[in-house]
Amino acid sequence: MTMIPNRAPIAYSDLRRPYNLVRAAGAFGFILCALIWAVAVGAPRTSWLLLVPAGVVAVDAVYRRASTSATALPGLVIDATAIGIAMALRGPDTGVHAVAIITILVTSGFLLPAATATVLVVYATSWSILVTVVADAADPSFIGVLGRQSTVMIDAITIGVFIAVTAWVLFLSVRVILAAQDRQEEALAQERRAVQLKNEFVSMVSHELRTPLTGIAGFTETLADTWTTLPSREVDEFLAIMGHETDHLTNLVEDILVIPRLEAGQLRLDPTELDLATETHAVAAVVFNDTDYSVVVPSGVTVWADRTRLRQILRNLLENARKYGGDQVLIEGELVAHGLYAVSVSDNGRGISAEDRERIFQHFEQLSKGDARIQQGVGLGLPIARKLARAMGGDLWYEDRFPVGAKFRFTVRIADHPVDHEDQAATHAHAG
Repeated sequence: MTMIPNRAPIAYSDLRRPYNLVRAAGAFGFILCALIWAVAVGAPRTSWLLLVPAGVVAVDAVYRRASTSATALPGLVIDATAIGIAMALRGPDTGVHAVAIITILVTSGFLLPAATATVLVVYATSWSILVTVVADAADPSFIGVLGRQSTVMIDAITIGVFIAVTAWVLFLSVRVILAAQDRQEEALAQERRAVQLKNEFVSMVSHELRTPLTGIAGFTETLADTWTTLPSREVDEFLAIMGHETDHLTNLVEDILVIPRLEAGQLRLDPTELDLATETHAVAAVVFNDTDYSVVVPSGVTVWADRTRLRQILRNLLENARKYGGDQVLIEGELVAHGLYAVSVSDNGRGISAEDRERIFQHFEQLSKGDARIQQGVGLGLPIARKLARAMGGDLWYEDRFPVGAKFRFTVRIADHPVDHEDQAATHAHAG
């Protein structure tokens, strides 16, 4: 892992609570074992002095576990100082000193920048050197003020605490590192997916724009060159094709432009009373030409919706059914609870697998991609239709159709239950 200069390998905030819990547990464990040993064995009174630095570490650990400190340095300085004082009271011992310095080295190496950790280790080492030098200068046989009989038990307790603290710090550090690697891998995967989607979107939009523009340009050039000689029937046919391609471009551009307004919650709606059957028949007549479809929406159903956005929802659902839904499409309507009217668009196609039923409502997602694409589109129709339905106080979802096929349903408010200003604001936020 490449480290940023002057930065600790692990953020102290990620380990503050468990790390100080381990510090407190180690210090209290040392105090408890020392007390039991002192009472049971009858250690010298001077051994009680060792409880002072251990108590300081315990109190500091409890305090820092509840604090919001952003660095482990003060706690580690207290640990190094307490260990140094304890070594001075205990007397020089190479094994104990080595374990103590390793504990400070490992902990500071994980929680402090390299330069600061180096200074702290030097500070802790200086205690060991000072204790050894002073002891040798005073008396080569000096073993500290506690007396020879106390050394074995104190060594065992001290080394056990140091090893436990070091092991826990290593364990917690590894967990944090692995979690950070998982988050980094997930972020990289999302970034790669975003780049892939962007590239696919640019490619699809380029193709979708180029195809109708090429047709319009070709028919325009043909009409310009042969207008006077072409039969009126062919002229009308060419103009109808150009009009159809222009409508396709208009719809595509509208779908692309509506995304940022929906996500920002700034889409302006102009709701009015509309006859749902009339709007449904009008859109279906434009979308279908060679597909068998039926509209079973009773006349007289008046809904409260924005005409442009209602037709956009219907257009996207019907075009989706025409592209992927086989050769039969059924559009039905029924009144549901809470002043909502549901419109269902069903087809007899292959349906949608369970793992794809939420993915199809994400931007730029299509069931067929790249060279496997068999239909036009940029993967915006369904997510836009859902957000528009929610923006007008309804919703849109997918259901299986029995025995085969797919069914998309959306709800729209009936005219007797228009969306008030507060509801509209809420649905705008939900849509964004």
